[in-house]
Amino acid sequence: MTMETSTWMSLLDSSTKLSEIVIPGSHDAGMSELNHCFGGVKLNCGIIHTQALNILQQLKTGSRYFDVRVDYDHRELVTYHRSGDAGCNGQSLAAVLDQSLQFIQSHRSETFILKFSHIRNNRNNEREIKDRIDEFLANIKYRGDLFTHSKRDVNLANITLDDCRGKIILVFDYPEHTGTRVGRFRYHDGFGGYSGPNITVCDSYSNTTSLEKMKQDQLAKLDTYGGLGKDYFFLLSWTLTPDIDTFFKSTIEKLAEFANPALEEVLAERMGQVDKPKPNIVYIDYLNAKTAQSIIQCNF
Repeated sequence: MTMETSTWMSLLDSSTKLSEIVIPGSHDAGMSELNHCFGGVKLNCGIIHTQALNILQQLKTGSRYFDVRVDYDHRELVTYHRSGDAGCNGQSLAAVLDQSLQFIQSHRSETFILKFSHIRNNRNNEREIKDRIDEFLANIKYRGDLFTHSKRDVNLANITLDDCRGKIILVFDYPEHTGTRVGRFRYHDGFGGYSGPNITVCDSYSNTTSLEKMKQDQLAKLDTYGGLGKDYFFLLSWTLTPDIDTFFKSTIEKLAEFANPALEEVLAERMGQVDKPKPNIVYIDYLNAKTAQSIIQCNF
């Protein structure tokens, strides 16, 4: 079955809870372009480049959960992928939000999550970056398209599509400047033994270049923690993490060329196993239409 990936949520009943949906997710979502690279990565920028499509293109391809890592660099808020100073900037935060608005304003059947995390902290200005993000998001042009809620302790796992169609959901892995009434929801890591309002996600990557090790690790976690309709989300982190060998011989794109087809096979097999839990979010590098459709198909 081939479907229109830009409007796939229109096929879901509006009473469906967010925790009952399987959605594609974009790892290091802003890194479709590379700017202001620094350090040894300039010898192989392929270990920084995680996406071929920009945010708007990823949305049209079906992604509905975005890993947005933010820095303030060269006088603008940007996405980034760095270890210390070594690495690159990606799309600007303005581009991410403008493309998000462009999509949601023309696709009111859809909703998606922008997760703000990994605020750069190695230059002693983490709080300044958070304050700049707050000021940036206060722009009135975003206000009408952000999902908000009157209850401070609302659990996003339990809200329905009817509640949030046509809205962007912003979640933050830090407490500063959050509040449900202004559309800033608090993110919690479900593997730390603590969960709380407003969204809890079990998200633990495998940290390996081995497809087989990653597959075994992630499927074991899925079988233990996953399943639709729970009060938290489980994220299947189907990504291979570069190491020193990758730096000299490979790229994230090449790693994804191994990982993504294997994911398609795993999901096709799991679709036929009614007793096996499904993930809520499936995180990948180099999002593409074929892999995205294999994830979306889990809903049908």
